[in-house]
Amino acid sequence: MDTKDLILEKTLKLILEKGTIDISISDIRNATGLATGGIYYHFSDKNDIFQEILQKYMVDYIKIDFDKLTLEGSSRDRIHDALAYILDHYIKGVEIESINEKINYNSVILLLTPKGYAYEGINRLISQVEKDIKMFLTNIVEDGKRKNEIRQDISTENIVDSLHILYMGIQYYWLIFPDDDLDSMFEKNFEMTWQAIEC
Repeated sequence: MDTKDLILEKTLKLILEKGTIDISISDIRNATGLATGGIYYHFSDKNDIFQEILQKYMVDYIKIDFDKLTLEGSSRDRIHDALAYILDHYIKGVEIESINEKINYNSVILLLTPKGYAYEGINRLISQVEKDIKMFLTNIVEDGKRKNEIRQDISTENIVDSLHILYMGIQYYWLIFPDDDLDSMFEKNFEMTWQAIEC
């Protein structure tokens, strides 16, 4: 791991340990074992470090690479696997190499979100990602309707909204109750939703 990533990850670990983003350069210096000059060689100031942390652990976290997702089977299987992929992406988060102990990524999100929403362009990014998810689901639902696997009497928009709310609800629940059995909750809620839309 290079020095710049070490600084980012050790600072993130401090944020998690202290439960606040109010971390000093002195704290970072003690955690990394670097001299102040070594930190400033890679970052112009403390704010620069936080901007990089937000980019790496929040902005990159929000983005979803649908090209990595291969969907096969029935419309039910494809919708299920797409939603499971999105949820898994959010729950696992961005890999944090230097923190050896297992952390729950919701702690990272809860601590970074208040500052993150002040980050330039993050609201626009979130909006675009949600539009991309809806478009992705719309294509699957439309295909399912063409194959007579999904009801024709419910609009595609309403079905996609229901699926979107399903995954958003479980994602929100995970932030509040990270230790609950989310897989079981997802499966039960997905099954109820599918029964309402299947032919």
